[in-house]
Amino acid sequence: MTNKILYGGDYNPEQWLDYPEILKQDIELMKEAKINTITLGMFSWSKLEPKEGVFNFDWLEDIIKKLSENKINIILGTPSGAKPTWLGNKYEEVRVVRNDGIRELQGNRHNFCTNSPIYREKISIINTKLAQISLKYKNIILWHISNEFGADCHCELCQQKFREWLKEKYENIENLNKMWWTTFWSHSYENFDEIHTPMTIGEMSITALDINYRQFMVKNYIDFFNFEKKCIKSITNHLPFTTNYHGTGNNNMNYREFSKHVDIISYDSYPEWMIKNNLDVAFETAFNFDLMRSTDLNKPFMLMESSPSSTNWQSYSKLKPNNLLSLASLQSIAHSSLSVLYFQIRQSRGSAEKFHGAIIDHSGKSNHRVFKEVKKLGETLEKLDYKLTNVETKVAIYYSWINKYALERTQGPRNEGMDYYENVLKVYKSLKSMGVNIDIVFEDSKLDKYKLVIIPMMYVLEKELAEEIKKFVNDGGTIVTTAPVGYVNNDDLCHLGGFPGYLKEVLGINIDEIDALTNEEKGEISYKDKLYFSKYFNEMITLCNANALGTHNKFFYKGQAAISKNNYGLGSAYHIGTLLEVDGLSDLFEDIFKDLQIEKAIDNKNLIYNSYLNRHYIFNFTDKLETFKFNNENYVLEPLNYI
Repeated sequence: MTNKILYGGDYNPEQWLDYPEILKQDIELMKEAKINTITLGMFSWSKLEPKEGVFNFDWLEDIIKKLSENKINIILGTPSGAKPTWLGNKYEEVRVVRNDGIRELQGNRHNFCTNSPIYREKISIINTKLAQISLKYKNIILWHISNEFGADCHCELCQQKFREWLKEKYENIENLNKMWWTTFWSHSYENFDEIHTPMTIGEMSITALDINYRQFMVKNYIDFFNFEKKCIKSITNHLPFTTNYHGTGNNNMNYREFSKHVDIISYDSYPEWMIKNNLDVAFETAFNFDLMRSTDLNKPFMLMESSPSSTNWQSYSKLKPNNLLSLASLQSIAHSSLSVLYFQIRQSRGSAEKFHGAIIDHSGKSNHRVFKEVKKLGETLEKLDYKLTNVETKVAIYYSWINKYALERTQGPRNEGMDYYENVLKVYKSLKSMGVNIDIVFEDSKLDKYKLVIIPMMYVLEKELAEEIKKFVNDGGTIVTTAPVGYVNNDDLCHLGGFPGYLKEVLGINIDEIDALTNEEKGEISYKDKLYFSKYFNEMITLCNANALGTHNKFFYKGQAAISKNNYGLGSAYHIGTLLEVDGLSDLFEDIFKDLQIEKAIDNKNLIYNSYLNRHYIFNFTDKLETFKFNNENYVLEPLNYI
């Protein structure tokens, strides 16, 4: 698409059609800020089709022409993310039904039914017209389909689609009853028509129902994305397609599955800078960049949205202090992004996001602080090239959306604190603070390029994945699993024969019992003459072929194995039978790094390192001066700065 970094953001000229002088000024300010790319049309349906069947694309083409004259690229959006009032009011079926059975009124966004034939018909008409326009202008470089997919729907259209999807998956109701263990509480189904999506007014006790609904909704949005794409491709096939992933790994959307259908992976990043500890936020941001880009390592990755200053929908609209904008933006570049794009170019004058950060604020001047920093960063990015290539690393972490779904819904061994995302973050921070690049891998990933793979909380584990893990270790790889591992299958049925199920042989252990800890309790783990705290629950482990590296130091199972290592084939398999805090994880990983001769790039855990295209980035997100050694040379890094 380009070998230069794309720089710019979301532009909404439809809000300013009555202010031609502002539209003219906007382009002048874009050029001054070194902006070369804008996203256009995302929420413009009511201006493109103000009444049903009445279209006005003149204003859009005028803007496209002016941007073209000023050599500004366009990412052209389809407007399905926010339906116009006439559509929502006239056609009830396009509005979602909540999980309490109530159909929403018209309003807000992220709230259309993907299975509504009328909604699909209306968006196909407008997409076809947009596709015809795209053929005229060479500065349109990318299609942006809809916006931040993710709302659930429980209407009768979705209910019926869900039943059809279940029937295709399980083939008959007898298989479904067996796999969902519906004889418990006498909840067996006689036919698929008796099944409803998980709702507060209906069935909420079957974990497999919820897991399957989550997977079904992902499939729905992928299907809708492909429907929109097909409409456009019927006219033209000369541009790539994307849609913006959003939130964090805590989002219910399985982006690994979605990435099989996009040409470019794009992500909206809105960290809670200055609300939480900035270093912790930076580690979490790094994780989400790695997670999103890793959903397909063979496709480009781009930062589609971020805020140049504050966000208005978080708890507090905290400003980014001087230099934090540059740090946060360059962090995405260090993780292979081909772009730095913001929401929004010009601040909305009214409604929901009038106080959301923007490049051009309500003053409309170029002499305010944020604009100056945006311009300065633009000058920096002009000097950088982009090339599609993988981030080099020998270390990976498993991430699994089905594990996230299951751990959120299963009852026991602990009904709070079993936060999959937060515990994966702890593992990531422990590794990332050691100065290494990290890939995220998934159930269908190949592992042979890695030396070390961490597998946190793999509660759901099927035989096929277990065999892949065993082969990796047998061929010389090293794994580290954490509790809980290998308890159930994809439908939340416990593995018979005990835990860790299919990984018993490679881990060399049996997990006999699980002890939940209260919020007031902390476990103590003894490892190499030091004590480390653990939280939430402890596994009681019997060693088979494995050796104990660490032991429980509290409760009636004091002295029993808590951390184990098993040599298997040419490799090694570690298991942590609890949830350690970052310090304990870090010390264990430090020892494993030494054994595997994995080199750390830097030696300061208050700094964040990443490398890409032979460029090494070291970021100081703290408010303190930090020193470090890199390539045997000593460096000093100022607060909120990078090299």
